[in-house]
Amino acid sequence: MGSQICEMENNGVIVIGRVVKGDFESTDEIEELGAAVDALGRKLGKNLGIVYCGSTINWPDDFEYTPIVAGIITHVHWGDEEAEPGPLPAAALTKEPVPGELWELIAEKGKKVSGEDQVLLAIAGWTWASIHGNDGERIVGTSGEDSGYVRIDDKPRIMSGKEPLTMKASYC
Repeated sequence: MGSQICEMENNGVIVIGRVVKGDFESTDEIEELGAAVDALGRKLGKNLGIVYCGSTINWPDDFEYTPIVAGIITHVHWGDEEAEPGPLPAAALTKEPVPGELWELIAEKGKKVSGEDQVLLAIAGWTWASIHGNDGERIVGTSGEDSGYVRIDDKPRIMSGKEPLTMKASYC
């Protein structure tokens, strides 16, 4: 899977990780960070990546701050215009330790990360994404119109693993 720096896709992404803090000076800097994180993931045998929580369609001319999350990417749901649900495997929500080498790499690039590993739902592209229970009820969601990510490991209904969950994603 690797980093999710999308132009035209509408992806909902589950990440075990942290929010990257600090401004990026250019689109090249973001793409370089994504490539470095992907390379580290290959080296360590982990599906490491960054998720740019917005659209890149106007890069490099129209570049502004958009949140980025980094960590282990456990699931990607490729959205469509009909926002068809897809299964969200319980294993994608299992919190596992993120290699410290990732946080060291991000620090070497002059960025900081939030304090602790979390299970996050993030979007890539100009997208909205949501998680639904087996009754079809929306439990949590995020979009490009808000922060682009939301912490889900504090949602007992999602993290219990006792019911089948689905994800939806589509154009925002």
